[in-house]
Amino acid sequence: MRELSQDTPTLFDAPPPRTISNAKDFVRWCCSFGPDFRNSPDVANLRYWARKNKVKIIESDEVEILEAARVAFLKRIEQSMRKPEQSPSIAS
Repeated sequence: MRELSQDTPTLFDAPPPRTISNAKDFVRWCCSFGPDFRNSPDVANLRYWARKNKVKIIESDEVEILEAARVAFLKRIEQSMRKPEQSPSIAS
């Protein structure tokens, strides 16, 4: 029988690494300019976002943040492509 207590998070689980939460916030910013515009998750935009939001990022964390951000960015783009376009129905 499976040990279910191992599958569920507890209050004592460690929070996600700071680089992951920075990546999520960065992707949220990349996708915040409207439905038809996306900032790319690249190093220049990461540095601009960090400076604008006063987020301290050490250079060695940039690679990890960018890798996580690119995965999250592609996932978000896929989700937006899967959503059916809602067109107003015309009454006949």
